[in-house]
Amino acid sequence: MKPPAFLLYTGDFLSSPDVQLMGAHEVGAYCLLLFNSWQSDRPGYLPAAEDRLRRTGRLTVEQWAESRDLLLGKFPLTTDGTARYNPRLLAEAHRQAQHRELKTKAGLASAAKRAAQATGVAPTPTPVASITGANDSDTASSTAPQQLANRKAAHVGLAANTCSENDQQTGNLSFSLSLPSSLRSEGEGAAAPSAPAPGSVKRKSCPPTLAEVQAYAAYQHPGHPAAGEEAAAFFDHFESNGWRVGGKTPMVDWRAAFRNWMRRRPQFQPVPPASATPARARTAPKPADPSRWS
Repeated sequence: MKPPAFLLYTGDFLSSPDVQLMGAHEVGAYCLLLFNSWQSDRPGYLPAAEDRLRRTGRLTVEQWAESRDLLLGKFPLTTDGTARYNPRLLAEAHRQAQHRELKTKAGLASAAKRAAQATGVAPTPTPVASITGANDSDTASSTAPQQLANRKAAHVGLAANTCSENDQQTGNLSFSLSLPSSLRSEGEGAAAPSAPAPGSVKRKSCPPTLAEVQAYAAYQHPGHPAAGEEAAAFFDHFESNGWRVGGKTPMVDWRAAFRNWMRRRPQFQPVPPASATPARARTAPKPADPSRWS
């Protein structure tokens, strides 16, 4: 990949003794040579032909003859004499290549880490074939069963963690089943509790059914003819957006959300008390009398 730009330290450029000795056409030619060397197939290099360098710097024959030594001093010849190079640009190209290599390695490591977190399997280094061949094949054959066993153990651990998380999120019923047998035997002897009222049922993490919403609406507003219709509207609204409040946050308690829903309906709001009749009628306004303002 060809680097698109290089760092130009303006302070170093302007304070350079050679640049301070250059005229306007020489500074322009120097910049053109720098830019063309960076845009070449080998960043930092220029062809050794002086006539081509003169044309690249937009100089006449007389100007080139006068400024040749000063400009070519910034681009010395290579050891084989086939090209010229600028030392500062070569160092810049080397630094940029190292930076790109480090970023590539960091990106590959980050992608491998994300893939390992998604699958739950620790990333294993890819075996690299070497020149010896026999030793590497023996090593690969001996480590293959171990890697397979590690992957199976990782999958089992992931499944166990998932099951434990699901067990923690279940209700009190699953918790009571996980108690010791002695505690369960004590609970079996107790009398069965009576069925709780619809309003006292504990929260559930799963979405309700339409029948549950309608039953809760009838419990909150007994005898109201529009309670069932509002329950159906409430169920259709939140069922369509995945039971999320505001379209983003998962709903925690659908009963509280239903109560808020009903509070915003005018037919379910309490009727305000009528205002008291005034003790006496207000007197009529006095007629306009122009003499009062004279």
